[in-house]
Amino acid sequence: MRISRVVMAPGGMPVPLSTLIHLEIPLVGQSVHAGFPSPADDFIEEMIDLNQVLVQNPTATFLWRVVGDCMIDVKIFPGDVVVVDRSLQPKHRSIVLAIIDGEPTLKRLNRRGGVMVLHNENAKLPAHTIADGMEVSIWGVVTATIRDLKK
Repeated sequence: MRISRVVMAPGGMPVPLSTLIHLEIPLVGQSVHAGFPSPADDFIEEMIDLNQVLVQNPTATFLWRVVGDCMIDVKIFPGDVVVVDRSLQPKHRSIVLAIIDGEPTLKRLNRRGGVMVLHNENAKLPAHTIADGMEVSIWGVVTATIRDLKK
């Protein structure tokens, strides 16, 4: 699964979210159920800042657009945007943005006896093998996925 950057700076680096606009969205004070909401409950409870909800460390958080289907079993689909935090320490079972031989890709990180293994999350794809001589680095940890349901 290749990843394409959503916001690019000159030189090809992604732009941190901290440099983008502040956006607050109203949170309606009613839970959503399968059925019709009561018109009496139609009020705004508070304003939610998406940066506070999605971003723990603004200067280390980036958005990347997903291309490919190697993570579909964990509901990360082509066209989704992932929120990646570079300040987080990757843990066992984290979904990470890895750079493998210069190509950004999403993988599941597994640690086995001190050995790091990166896996696809698509049962139809073979396991991803890191061969000797490949350059691999963990660029950041995926913390959220944003999906446009209009498409």
